[in-house]
Amino acid sequence: MRKLWVVIGTGLCALALAQAVQKTYRLLINGQAASGQAVVVGGKTYVSLDALKAAGVGVSLSGSTLSLTLPGAPQAQGGANQVAALEGCLNEWLFNGIWRFRVLSVEPLPPGGRGGWKAKVELRNGTNVNGAALAGTGWQGLLLALDNGNTVESGYVQMRDKPFAQGTGMVQEAVFYSKETDRTPTKLLLLLEPKKMLTTLPVRYSVADPSFRVRLDCRK
Repeated sequence: MRKLWVVIGTGLCALALAQAVQKTYRLLINGQAASGQAVVVGGKTYVSLDALKAAGVGVSLSGSTLSLTLPGAPQAQGGANQVAALEGCLNEWLFNGIWRFRVLSVEPLPPGGRGGWKAKVELRNGTNVNGAALAGTGWQGLLLALDNGNTVESGYVQMRDKPFAQGTGMVQEAVFYSKETDRTPTKLLLLLEPKKMLTTLPVRYSVADPSFRVRLDCRK
């Protein structure tokens, strides 16, 4: 069966992809990596209905009518809710059972060089186990979400492979290079996948979704 796709914009409409894909994006749903990709066709960005379903959107097709029900809408069947996740503001400590994390600042890179942003972040080992590292606890990436829905990934994160003794941590300045300097960063995401943790570690996350999402429009 041919897949239906919907356009991201002021409205959502169903259509079949008949033009060549010009570009693809890695797809995140509630900050979690999703199967499939978002594709650009004719200058517009599309995601599959399967991705919308995974995000909690109700989807039904009757004849020539495609109906979408957003999570939390009064008419939603069963009141679908997004997966619980750790979300906070700038300078707010968040804890997922293993890691304590906060974002201290996000600023544009200095003029005269490559465009983008720099973020000062702090990570601490919140367990009583020595030698814990992000790389062994399901690390998926450090991303900056922009106001147009695009994300920018930091290419080098020093704290990713560094082992931390209990209670210790570090402050790092992560760089996000981008040509979309006219956009505004809205969230910083540290993505973690519990299923990809080392099985030899004697620690576990205390929440189902241990990823951190920090809103940049508020400060604690």
